[in-house]
Amino acid sequence: MDRSVSLRRHWIDIAALAILSVVTLGMTARVALTPRAPELGVALIFAPWTPPEQTLARTVEAGARFVRFGGPGFVAVAIPDDRDYPARARAAGAWLVVDPKIVAACLSAFGAAVEP
Repeated sequence: MDRSVSLRRHWIDIAALAILSVVTLGMTARVALTPRAPELGVALIFAPWTPPEQTLARTVEAGARFVRFGGPGFVAVAIPDDRDYPARARAAGAWLVVDPKIVAACLSAFGAAVEP
């Protein structure tokens, strides 16, 4: 009985550490990858299961002009109407709002040809 409790505790610790690591990585990315001049353009990254139609709708409804998809259908590149757009985009469901050049660099590193 004591061994099963110990094993269970071990797996709970591993799961907690994994969750904490993912959350920390996400928060670090949110802060470190924030665009310095959002009025020049931003890339919005939604959940990977977000259909392209929803990505487009959420991007525009938050107050921006859609430019193109940034590779996969859950990534959009847009020109915001004002500097407050990143906060509205996150409220609309964007996981990350980043500089579009970062998205282009990431995709080119994996072999996808995307213009910044």
